[in-house]
Amino acid sequence: ALDSIVDDSHRAGQTLSDIRALFAKTDREQRPVDVNEIAFQVPRLLRDQLKADGVTTHVELASDLPPVRGHRGQLQEVMINLCQNAIESVSTVRTGPRTLHLRTKRRDDDAIVIEVEDSGPGIDPARLNDIFDPFFTTKTHGMGLGLAICRMIIEQHGGHLTAASDGRNGARFQFVLPITSAADGAK
Repeated sequence: ALDSIVDDSHRAGQTLSDIRALFAKTDREQRPVDVNEIAFQVPRLLRDQLKADGVTTHVELASDLPPVRGHRGQLQEVMINLCQNAIESVSTVRTGPRTLHLRTKRRDDDAIVIEVEDSGPGIDPARLNDIFDPFFTTKTHGMGLGLAICRMIIEQHGGHLTAASDGRNGARFQFVLPITSAADGAK
């Protein structure tokens, strides 16, 4: 338990540094990043929350993905935020499976796709465009900043964050990041 507390406090400190870097618009920490490594670690970081809510996690990582250029901590926070939102959504399910899928895959030769999909109640399709707006929230305890910040981070990495849902059968959040070329990685 103490190890978890220490790990969480270190992660919280790093999160604040990463957010500060986001708003400072510095790119000096942009390096080649292995998204599979991050995707593998996220469920471990969220294990207590996953266990407490009875959520089964399925992680599917594409083999031999090339790196993306970015800020590792910021990309990790995006994955954590999307997974935490999925866990909260799935925890409202009273019957049926409580699942979270985290996937990485390659899109052609130019991009990597990361998906977070849940078996929760879904998102009203009419509100899908609104969920990324600052201060828009469907949660009683939410501030409506998480998805807005996630989208800003992904866009600053040259990527694109979207959501899809039929409003009944879960939701899928997907972000696409450009692949780092050999010339980019050498900078």
